[in-house]
Amino acid sequence: MSVGPAPAPPSPESPRPAGRRAWLEDRLGLAGIESAILGGQMPGGASLWHALGSVAAGLFVLEATTGIFLALFYAPSVTSAWASVAYIQDQLPFGWFVRGLHSFGSSALVVVAGLHLLQVLVFGAYRRPRELNWIVGLALFGLTAMFALSGYLLPYDQKGYWAKLVEATIAGSAPAVGGAVQQIIQGGAAFGNLTITHAYAVHALALPAAFVVFVVLHVYLYRKHGPTPKWSLSAEQIVARTVPAWPDQTVRNASLGTLVLLAVTFVVVARHGALLESPADPTSSYVARPEWYALPLYQLRMYFEGPLEIVATMIVPGIVTTLLLALPFLDRGRSNRPADRPRVMIATGLSLVALAALSTITLAKDAHDPAFIKARAEERSKGESARKLALKGIGPEGGLAVFRNDPLNHAHEIWDERCSGCHALSGTGGDKASDLKGYDSRAWIRGFLENPDGSLYMGPAKLDKGMKPVQGTPEEMDALVEMVYAETGAPDADAARAARGHELVPQKDCDSCHDFDAESENTGPNLKGRGTLAWVTAVIKDAGHGRLFGEKNKMPKFETKLTPAEIDDLARFVLAQKIAL
Repeated sequence: MSVGPAPAPPSPESPRPAGRRAWLEDRLGLAGIESAILGGQMPGGASLWHALGSVAAGLFVLEATTGIFLALFYAPSVTSAWASVAYIQDQLPFGWFVRGLHSFGSSALVVVAGLHLLQVLVFGAYRRPRELNWIVGLALFGLTAMFALSGYLLPYDQKGYWAKLVEATIAGSAPAVGGAVQQIIQGGAAFGNLTITHAYAVHALALPAAFVVFVVLHVYLYRKHGPTPKWSLSAEQIVARTVPAWPDQTVRNASLGTLVLLAVTFVVVARHGALLESPADPTSSYVARPEWYALPLYQLRMYFEGPLEIVATMIVPGIVTTLLLALPFLDRGRSNRPADRPRVMIATGLSLVALAALSTITLAKDAHDPAFIKARAEERSKGESARKLALKGIGPEGGLAVFRNDPLNHAHEIWDERCSGCHALSGTGGDKASDLKGYDSRAWIRGFLENPDGSLYMGPAKLDKGMKPVQGTPEEMDALVEMVYAETGAPDADAARAARGHELVPQKDCDSCHDFDAESENTGPNLKGRGTLAWVTAVIKDAGHGRLFGEKNKMPKFETKLTPAEIDDLARFVLAQKIAL
């Protein structure tokens, strides 16, 4: 079979490229690539406004890079997701930093992408012939939101689980296709392993691929039509101020990008990475809130209940999206000047005010809601405890099994069932009784003496003729605090200062209500051994005993409701709260 003559070797006279760059140029065409990346002109001059798109692209690169690193250690399943993220956060060297960059970088991407869209609106850069670039940009913004939503679940903590559950429920409320969409999100009829694997596949595979395709198309259209000059420039000024994109605009892109990266890094270091709450618990009564960028939609839902909820979750967002997509074809302004596009500018302004107002309403309401504040503080404490326990290792069950590392785990379950309805462990105040975070510590005792009827102490119990605040000099208060602290059996108690406190008891008229002999009954608790295991056990058994709170007591008697072992565990659990302060 004839295959033809072999190609002739190059003759000694043939010119050969000199150097590595020339060798690569001969094979790759570096000049063309360089021209495609750095070439182009900036009509009307370079500007930081034109840098926002490049900064958004840079943040996407940051997300992709940190995401690849996290994927090396992440295990997407119900039993391993939280454990793997806890390992990244607390044990992997610099894992907290990379995860923080990924998390806060995502928020930064939403902000920068939003500002870029706003800049395009103000500049009128969506108008002919840039209609497709505007539509592609909106698609990129939608993909950015989908990135954030799909990544929310992956840590499989309380925050992610409940947010995803709300998202799936909202999707399920859609007419006709709602049920099918909800099953796709959940990976079945209920949450499980397929829910996480679906979210992971979308977040780490499908969305990045789609994002890259749309970015390439967006950049191509941008380079084809060029940037939109500021509306205030005349045609002659635009020509006169035109400069090459390199280095004039490139330097601005890099400078703004560096500033944004430094800001993200500062937040990451200041917060020591992103938040990781306790493992997802489907049986809990978690108070869910979405991320900041979804707060307006969350608040909007509050105004539409029952069957009307679809108005807030689908109809309003659908109308807004349709109007944005159709904007280039609806705008009939004479020019790009904002004054020539009053309807667009007014609609944009009102939309920004509405978004800000809805977010502010939610934040203000939560800031003044004691129940919400208490729930968030308790979850924060529980999350910190779970991460500490995870350092001891997590069994194959993963997630909630981490609490088995706590010797007082059973007592915590009893607390949740029997005590949490009245007391709290959050430092924000109980519903009907004292908050026991830091119980038996000097700070807790001092706060009680200075303000016994405060929200952290006996205030929620609303006792008649309760204890009055103790008055005294700083030195006297220190002595009285030390006296009570010493009764707990604390080994670091100052004996001399505690003795001074006992001397002050009759002077401050404390002995008119309290005794110190472990036997006598008075109008207030007998303070001998107050705060010891035996004393706390006695309170749990029967706080209404004459040596304790007597007739003023409102706490149920648990002597007949719990076993002696359970009471002992619960007392030890209460005493363990001293280290929680």
